[in-house]
Amino acid sequence: MQNFKTLCLLIFTLTCLNGCTASILMPPLPGPTMIPSAMGSIYTAYAASVDERGFQTIVEDELLEANIQSKILHQKDLEVLGVSTYSYNGHIYIVGQFDQKEDFNMLRKIVRSAGKVNSLTTFLFAESEDAICNAAEDYILQSEVKAALLDNDSVWGTNIAVKSVQCNIVLLGRVGDINEIEHAKRTAFQIEGVQTVKSFLRSSKQNNYHLRGSKVATLK
Repeated sequence: MQNFKTLCLLIFTLTCLNGCTASILMPPLPGPTMIPSAMGSIYTAYAASVDERGFQTIVEDELLEANIQSKILHQKDLEVLGVSTYSYNGHIYIVGQFDQKEDFNMLRKIVRSAGKVNSLTTFLFAESEDAICNAAEDYILQSEVKAALLDNDSVWGTNIAVKSVQCNIVLLGRVGDINEIEHAKRTAFQIEGVQTVKSFLRSSKQNNYHLRGSKVATLK
């Protein structure tokens, strides 16, 4: 009974949060493919209920995501396309496309001003007119990868966020064990149209998030 009350409270709270953050955190086209960034549905509440971070940490991460994403979208001099922000235990991941190298420094300043942040990892692709995928094609591809992960019984797919940038798939979140990470990567790579797969997944037994410092990963 206590667990049921806790789950109800979780759903109610996430629904309230969704009213404040949905316009910021949802992907360019509608759909529940950004987990946990698109919090608010009963489906996502289930994912949160099995997330090892705990209710308070999940809420703190959601608010941190919303704060950073809002600052990015409202920064006039920042040339980034389709950027998505993710937070896990205060460790920030920013994924998308950039136009100028100066954008990196601006992103770091935004993250530093956001509050309690343990680390920053950026995985950004240079904007290109010759890119294989446009925004709509990227959205379809990430939807197909997400659906495949949810259909795979070997993967804890509800806790995996999927982002596609120029047909390159990025996986983020927490899963049960290291084997699931390999299953998730193979599942994503098997989808037609996927060029590369980059995993930032961590298992619940792999508590090795960096406590301090920053990491920048780019792919050209």
